[in-house]
Amino acid sequence: MKIRHFILSAFHLSLHFPFATANYPLSKGEKFKLGLIYIVLILSLTCIAFPCLAGTNRSEKIINEITTKNQFLLKNNPDLLTYKYCKMSESNSPFPFYRATNYLFWEDLANDSRLKNFGNSKTQIWLSGDLHLENLGTFNNNLEEIVFDINDFDESLIADYQLDLWRMATSIILVARDNNLSKEEAASVVDAFTETYLNTLAAYRGNDDELKTYFTEDNTEGMIKKLLNKAQKQTRQQMLDKWVENTEGKAQFKAIDQKLEKLTVKEDVIQKAMAAYGKTLVGKLSDNPSYFKVKSVAKRLNAGLGSLGVPRYYVLIEGETKALNDDRILDVKYQSRPTAYEYLRLKDQEKYDAAFKNDAERHAIAYRALVKHTDDYLGWLKLSDGYYSVRELSPYKKALDTEKLNEGSSFEEVAKQWGKILATDHASADKDFDAGIIPYSFDKQVDEQTKDHHQEFRELVKKVAFDYADQVKADYDVFVKALKPKNCPEN
Repeated sequence: MKIRHFILSAFHLSLHFPFATANYPLSKGEKFKLGLIYIVLILSLTCIAFPCLAGTNRSEKIINEITTKNQFLLKNNPDLLTYKYCKMSESNSPFPFYRATNYLFWEDLANDSRLKNFGNSKTQIWLSGDLHLENLGTFNNNLEEIVFDINDFDESLIADYQLDLWRMATSIILVARDNNLSKEEAASVVDAFTETYLNTLAAYRGNDDELKTYFTEDNTEGMIKKLLNKAQKQTRQQMLDKWVENTEGKAQFKAIDQKLEKLTVKEDVIQKAMAAYGKTLVGKLSDNPSYFKVKSVAKRLNAGLGSLGVPRYYVLIEGETKALNDDRILDVKYQSRPTAYEYLRLKDQEKYDAAFKNDAERHAIAYRALVKHTDDYLGWLKLSDGYYSVRELSPYKKALDTEKLNEGSSFEEVAKQWGKILATDHASADKDFDAGIIPYSFDKQVDEQTKDHHQEFRELVKKVAFDYADQVKADYDVFVKALKPKNCPEN
């Protein structure tokens, strides 16, 4: 029975309630108040007697939300939608589903009242906006060092710092469950992540050490150190050989099934956009037309999960010389408002609108705010359908294999480093980066909020993470039952 029916029934019943007598007549106002009481009572009894009612409403919401957010794929590329839904449901794990549905996280938690426990107007900072285990990895910086850091800024924006922590902690719980860790082990991993984050911020208070700190093979441990060591062994030539072919002395992208589609019509368009793109660069590269000569353009296919279907191109440019071995590949990706924008308060939306010329500029600013020595190709350009972020495709890109996070002790070691990295990135993105955007010391503000309350802070993060992981699993089950395609390949 629908809630609306209960409300109407209760109100109708109140108008005929038998307590009204000649001695104690009820006015219309009293009847209305009594009707409201009936509504509350009936709805309360309904939730007790039919606990599935709330779940049913949530289920309908989840199906509607996912369908609506992917409407553009259904309209433009139904095969890609099938592929995406299969990826979201693979491995019998809710983690890919969680990665693909960032909008559910923000809708559920963006305005959670518990944010006020350890946050205020001065604990807002640049966020990843979509922080989870697979959005950190290795890449090269502009000093040609191989670093480990956050590597995805499509969803970045300014909001309360706890939302990055909560999203990351939830992903820790989901992966811990996938890897059969006990609840106690998973809780310890989250504690390690959270406590290290707080301790690192406290250590940065009153100094500028965060501005000199980034993470390489020299100051990391365990699995992250090993990953960086492996990434060091990769070469630019290997990357070029993977994506590019040399035909009669001319370099052009390969056609790679399910990964890369050759294009020729975009080459002139992108070449014309290069001059304006050059003006968005802030690194040591000059706006050199010969350096940025476009040699080949290809459409990147089936990359990512949450952003699957978003227009994305690889652009091969000449580089320093005409030799093929120093060509560079630019990753050019369409940028729209971050997912969280829709769930911000109106005044925060207005601040966002006033702060950035476009969403690709916002992407570049966020990247520079959070990460040290960003690649010199980081900028943006405009094409006919909108604004695109530009960054170099790193030859040294690698990510942790989450299946190997199957022991509590090694998982904790990695989580501590995640906490240190996130704290360093957040602390670097305050007034030290641009006082016109963040006019306060973030590390000082958070330390003031959490000092002598680390245990309570850890307990809140765990509470949110465990509860929300349960919700993600329930939502995932609804999705699989209602929307998983029947023709998905076996895992």
